[in-house]
Amino acid sequence: MMALAFVSIAMVSFAQETVTSEVVVPTLKNSVATNSFWSNWFISVNGGYQLYNGVKTKGESMFDHGTAAISAYVGKWHTPGYGWRVAYNGFELKPFEDADKFSFYNVHADAMFNLSNLLFGYNEKRVWNFIPYLGVGIASNLDYEAENQDRIGSLTANAGILNTFRIAKHWAINLELSATAAKNGFSGVEGKGHGGYDLIFAAMAGVTYKFNKVGWENTPDVDAINAANAAALAALGAQLAAKESENSQLKSQLAAAKAALAKCQNAPKEVDMFDAAQSVFFSINSSKIDSKKEILNLKALAQAAKETGVKLAVTGYADSATGSAAYNQTLSEARAKAVAAKLVEMGVPESQLIVEGKGGVDTESPIQLNRRVIIAPAK
Repeated sequence: MMALAFVSIAMVSFAQETVTSEVVVPTLKNSVATNSFWSNWFISVNGGYQLYNGVKTKGESMFDHGTAAISAYVGKWHTPGYGWRVAYNGFELKPFEDADKFSFYNVHADAMFNLSNLLFGYNEKRVWNFIPYLGVGIASNLDYEAENQDRIGSLTANAGILNTFRIAKHWAINLELSATAAKNGFSGVEGKGHGGYDLIFAAMAGVTYKFNKVGWENTPDVDAINAANAAALAALGAQLAAKESENSQLKSQLAAAKAALAKCQNAPKEVDMFDAAQSVFFSINSSKIDSKKEILNLKALAQAAKETGVKLAVTGYADSATGSAAYNQTLSEARAKAVAAKLVEMGVPESQLIVEGKGGVDTESPIQLNRRVIIAPAK
């Protein structure tokens, strides 16, 4: 009985438990946070083939005006869907089949629209991005020489489709189709263009390197976070209420253990060791003994019962505030049988146990203290 008392006292120190869980911050599916000016910059180089159809003669096709093409550009994505770039296109053009090639450049600024992200939402690891663009620029024929004029210049309108294919976080392969409109006669040879313009079509491939910070973080979902916080607070409140109930149970058991210890010190007979009834408490609607402290209490009680041979009354109860009378009767009996089975498992003969259920009661406060089994000397 002294051991039982010390075990009951020790159980008070285990009334607090630490519960840890990983916190996952919810985010909005198709919304990203704004990043800094130096994030999501890129630089690209390309090479390919271009067609110039500024002048057309009988029997020619556009492919009689083909030459090599090069381009380079630097730009930035301000959002996953919108960005800009400054591009250089150049090398040589051929105005007609038998003409000499001439050097040129076209520098232009383009607005880019990543339709893959705009239509399907941002995905950092998406392999293919479909990016139309529109821009304006200025071009110059570097080889034209005439009296009082060293070269021909022209404003240009630029449009195209850029396809990028992700191969690593900072690297992508480019496939680009572009069209440029310059003024008629840009080659230095007067002729009929298309609608009064000379057109340059190009198909190029190359690589893009994305430097500094790449990508965006999804915007936190404030409503979901608030809801999660409210749920967490409610859960903590429920845990606190459960701990307060457990502490009340422990205090009650401690008081009973101290009383039993005081009687034990002056008891003339061994049978008086069981004058203090012991309680095993249960969760609502449960007949399972979950608490380790309850198991420890039963072990000490079983040892004393085996040593003295005292018969024990094992009486189960439920709280009358929950469930019907019939349900509570069945639950109280199940709780009593669970405790009796545990005592038998610990070595107490079944002949020493009187097991019964008393149904739902409302004798203790708070109400959860009525969800118990009382073990006392049989009368």
